[in-house]
Amino acid sequence: MYKFLASRRWLVRTLAGVLLVLLCVRLGLWQLDRNEQRQDRNAVIEANEGGDPVPAADLAPPGRPLAEGDEWSTVQITGRWDVDNELRLRLRPVDGTRGVHALTPLVGDDGTALLVDRGFVAADGRDDDEIELPPPPDGEVTVTARVRHSETGHDVDPSSRSVRFVDVEAIAAGLPYSFYGAWGELITQDPEPATSLQLIDPPATESGPHLSYAIQWFLFAVVGVGGFVLLIRGEARGRDEPHDDSGSDTPAPTESVG
Repeated sequence: MYKFLASRRWLVRTLAGVLLVLLCVRLGLWQLDRNEQRQDRNAVIEANEGGDPVPAADLAPPGRPLAEGDEWSTVQITGRWDVDNELRLRLRPVDGTRGVHALTPLVGDDGTALLVDRGFVAADGRDDDEIELPPPPDGEVTVTARVRHSETGHDVDPSSRSVRFVDVEAIAAGLPYSFYGAWGELITQDPEPATSLQLIDPPATESGPHLSYAIQWFLFAVVGVGGFVLLIRGEARGRDEPHDDSGSDTPAPTESVG
């Protein structure tokens, strides 16, 4: 009954169906992996965000990257802003608004610096280079910040005074002091500047759509298997039904009697 499955046409159909089902399963597993990564990230945020500040050297001393479980922790450092070596962090819109971030080294009393995102300035129709960044306060300041992992990318050229990625090592290479192994997003500074920038909101802990997407892909796989089985059974039934090859049901015309 099912010998037709060995035909070239059905072999091609079967191969295409198997590949389609495997693709759906693979995409479902990928979404499950994304969901697990989101859950792990949320757990780190919930454990660290809003905690008591600790010295930056306790989490990411120079030459040592920030541990996975320490991101979003709050650090405190006292020092002076090095505006002469400030960078523009670009192509990171906030709430859908284009603009630049002020990425400024804060040089501590021991001579070690922390790269800090002091905040965001909206472009308001201007080019990135035309955006004026309000200066930080002069003199010594005490800063609290959320620490972030150093980033990597192909668009890191500190000499242009504008970067796309916060690659701490690459940025530190051209400066005369050492850097902590992480960078930070400003939370507070004392004293406050005359003109404040828009601070970056703390990270959200949304679950995201990954689990629902995974379920959808697995359902597509089940539907694909079920549909293919029904297609095979329909073909088999059609081949198994007897066919009347004797001719049509229309009666033959009678000869007229002359």
